[in-house]
Amino acid sequence: MHMGSTTTERTIDTGVFLPVGNGGWIISTTTPDVPATYGYNREVTRLAEELGFDFALSMAKWRGYGGPSQHWDYTIESLSTMGALAEATERIKLWGTVHTMVWHPAVVAKMVATLDQVSGGRVGLNLVSGSNPFDQGQMGLWKDIGHAERYALAEEWITVAKRLWSEDRVDHSGTHFTLEDCVSRPKPSAMPTIISAGTSDTGLEFAIRNCDVCFVSGSDDQTLRQMGERVRRISAEVGKEAKIYALFMVIPGATDEEARERVMRYDAGVDVEAIERQAYEYSTDVKENSMRTKNLQRLEDPRAVSRSAVVGSPESIAEQLATLIHAAPLDGVTLTFPDFIGDLRTFGEEVVPRLRDHGIVTGAEKLKVAQ
Repeated sequence: MHMGSTTTERTIDTGVFLPVGNGGWIISTTTPDVPATYGYNREVTRLAEELGFDFALSMAKWRGYGGPSQHWDYTIESLSTMGALAEATERIKLWGTVHTMVWHPAVVAKMVATLDQVSGGRVGLNLVSGSNPFDQGQMGLWKDIGHAERYALAEEWITVAKRLWSEDRVDHSGTHFTLEDCVSRPKPSAMPTIISAGTSDTGLEFAIRNCDVCFVSGSDDQTLRQMGERVRRISAEVGKEAKIYALFMVIPGATDEEARERVMRYDAGVDVEAIERQAYEYSTDVKENSMRTKNLQRLEDPRAVSRSAVVGSPESIAEQLATLIHAAPLDGVTLTFPDFIGDLRTFGEEVVPRLRDHGIVTGAEKLKVAQ
């Protein structure tokens, strides 16, 4: 459905989910080479900044899934990567990821204050309360606690961090952390942007209560509309609002047919062994039903490319994305690509200008106008 120029305009933030793990976000042996190197991620981030993207986000991952593709067997660490990128960029916001089971909040508070200086106030944090028993268990850091308790730990974690960023000395005696006359100087120039993903009501409530941005997921406009309604309902209950962002894989082609051929080529190389390993690892976490179910469902009809990917010509992608953005409605999108250089450039140069025809204005377009 063509939205048309009469549609109410919506301004969104655009970001790139950096490929700090080899293979990016497609588990296949037939995708473009995506190496887990700082040099490659620096090139991607600089290009995103050049194209006017608002932020770059990196994941935290400690163990891969093997298979012929060796998917995510090689990863670079999130916060140190963002610190280096702060020196390599000037404008784009840089958001790293921390697992609240792995990092002590006082350690991260000091790291963020340092990154705030390096970046000139562009640093942010993505908080992950759970993840994978094997990923963190290999280091002896996995806590076998329930879904609600993981978010209780994360809430205590971010409460402590925020106090250290704003108070001179902190005493805290909680369930998971104890601080005695804890001093953390210097302070960041401002509170860093805090983000978190959530699908359950507990996860969404945590994100809304404690964060600036709530990441949601949805494979179609109806699902995203329902997620948006849930976020607004919980926001009303909590008495606080958060921005709503969603993650999308974008696979462009000169034509719709060419883009679909790319999907078929990647699916032909699907690494079933790596997908099975991923599903197995999450299946051992009996307390995290949603992630376990999602990964086990992938084994019923294993494909390399998610069914929710946005696929097509630049015009088709603009139309599809606009429909999804208006549905929630979303405040921002985080994007992944098979080729983080060529596809990112195609999106910035050919999709972004077409989004305005569908009532979507991005920071990328505003930056080009200013220049």
